[in-house]
Amino acid sequence: MGYVRKVASVASLVEPFLAGADGALRSALAAVSDLEVRLSELVATAQADWPGVAVPADAYVAYIAERLAEDRDPAETLSQVRAGDLYLACACARGDAGAIAAFDARFMGDLTGALARMRLSSSQLDEVKQLVRHRLFVANPGARPKIAEYSGRSGLRRWLRSVAVRTCLNFLRKGKREVLIEDEQVLVGVSAAGDDPEIAYMKEKYRSEFRAAFLDALGQVSPRQQSVLRYHYVDNLNIDEIGTIYRVHRVTAYRWLEKARDALVQKTGELLRERLAVDGPEYESILRLIQSQLHISLVRYLGEREPE
Repeated sequence: MGYVRKVASVASLVEPFLAGADGALRSALAAVSDLEVRLSELVATAQADWPGVAVPADAYVAYIAERLAEDRDPAETLSQVRAGDLYLACACARGDAGAIAAFDARFMGDLTGALARMRLSSSQLDEVKQLVRHRLFVANPGARPKIAEYSGRSGLRRWLRSVAVRTCLNFLRKGKREVLIEDEQVLVGVSAAGDDPEIAYMKEKYRSEFRAAFLDALGQVSPRQQSVLRYHYVDNLNIDEIGTIYRVHRVTAYRWLEKARDALVQKTGELLRERLAVDGPEYESILRLIQSQLHISLVRYLGEREPE
């Protein structure tokens, strides 16, 4: 099939779409009502969003199918696909120079703001941007470029921000230039000016114990709680945006975030209390330490994990 601007036969898209799906998911997708119409609408929306980008319609719908999650309702998942964003990502993954140029023009300028809190010098920021671009569009032998991992379930701009943050954290850890934050200090920090003296003391006294307990506690919270925490603390999503991802009311998203945060603090505190054999006022001080370091700890450790 050639490069298509209008879909003459929507039924012709069903076969390549199902062929692109995982075998376990194929029958469920085939049962989706009005599948031909849904696919036609996705193609039309994507082409309208990026009129200067050309991807064969059959290749695009197969690309969508490859990225659908097996544990979600197929009809609902299809309705949530960011058609235009995934279309551009598909073209970039295919090595389309025009699509990559369009991506650069639309999205790469956002990285300055996304990485502002990392306190990079201008030269470091430029290098991180180049690392992000290389990671996105250049594949290692036998592998796909990073852009091929974008699933279309969240906005491409948000996904790119997550990739950039993770790339920046790796850059700082490997010390390619002057390292502004040492690895252990990323977690609990040094005693900064203005730190509460008690918190500063606890940081120094329990640095390694806190690190181990936090990681263990993070592994004990549920996958959804980890995702909600990552969306909020690493990707800077607000409760309205988190609610949109999960298709729940903002109040529900807020409750999920609060519950996840409380669970992580409580589990970390319990592990530290058990391992350090502390109680009373010292335990309360440990809880204050955990709360004070929660944000940077989540950036450090959830930031290492790949976004959905």
